[in-house]
Amino acid sequence: MFLRSRHNPWVRLVFVLGAMGLFVLGYQWGNEYQRRHAKPPQISGVLVRPPAAIPGFRLEDPLGRPFDQETLAAGWTLLTVGDLSGVRGQLAIQRLIDVYNRVAVEEELHRALRLVLVTTTDAPNLARDFARLSPALYVLRGEAAELERLKAALGVGPEAEQPLFVFAPGGYLVALLTERSDGAGLAADLTALFQGVHVLLPEGT
Repeated sequence: MFLRSRHNPWVRLVFVLGAMGLFVLGYQWGNEYQRRHAKPPQISGVLVRPPAAIPGFRLEDPLGRPFDQETLAAGWTLLTVGDLSGVRGQLAIQRLIDVYNRVAVEEELHRALRLVLVTTTDAPNLARDFARLSPALYVLRGEAAELERLKAALGVGPEAEQPLFVFAPGGYLVALLTERSDGAGLAADLTALFQGVHVLLPEGT
């Protein structure tokens, strides 16, 4: 009887399920340990620790389509603020597109990345022209009070350097990339943030 019970299929099933349970628990514990002890990505810009969620906002593109907090939370966003009718705003768009082209080798990031220029001047025809440069590019405008509220939340001043703000999925601001960095440096920073996102975001996101 003892020898026969050793080969009982129910006994074997219990052992198999127990082994699987231990494997799953070990895997989860290992992931949690790595998350808690992993180092944040090294970038030339500034990490925002802990990541920040900016207040709700509502902007729109030249066709009147909305761009708000929910849109921002849907993927990765590289955002800057500038005067589209001025040289700095137009150079900012060139920088955004340069970074976008340089991260094309990181296919998942490239698909999820949106480029946003929040223009401080209402120039819809110019905005439409620039928006045609890339399907990932959004040129957004808003009411004056809405723009001022967003600029205040981001810490954008009238004469200050205009960094690139990096938003991760969930709408979290995770980094500021300096405008003094070249395209290759910006792309390297963005890739490092993408690959290390599990370290940057709050637990459960």
